[in-house]
Amino acid sequence: MSDTNQRIEITVSPEGAVSIKTTGFTGSSCKDATRDLERALGVTGKETLTAEYHQQPVEQHRLSQGS
Repeated sequence: MSDTNQRIEITVSPEGAVSIKTTGFTGSSCKDATRDLERALGVTGKETLTAEYHQQPVEQHRLSQGS
């Protein structure tokens, strides 16, 4: 399920350095979301993990009341 608050920001400096920043993702889902972008753009280098990375994804459950 996609969260409307999830965002991927790609920045290209005047020198051609590319960085990718994600917000609204929890756990390793940010890595899954950016994997293909990183490959396509040739992004390599330092990876900085945010506090969101260390959060556990929230599971959503639907409850229904039977008759």
